[in-house]
Amino acid sequence: MIVINRNGETVVLTGWREWVVKIVVFMAAVLLFGVMAFLFLGLAVTIGAIALIVIPAAIVVGLFATVFGKRV
Repeated sequence: MIVINRNGETVVLTGWREWVVKIVVFMAAVLLFGVMAFLFLGLAVTIGAIALIVIPAAIVVGLFATVFGKRV
């Protein structure tokens, strides 16, 4: 049984209407979690790809700076 209080008015959902509301809420939650997982996975892959490019590039630049830098 689902009880909804709105503007001082009480609506009680039972039977097949209750099942429909529960299924819709469940599907919305599953869709929301799926979208969040997709976004977080995409963010993780993007950060990993950037790290795989930036870290070796920083090492190479550091080596060039060491080799061709001014000697004091």
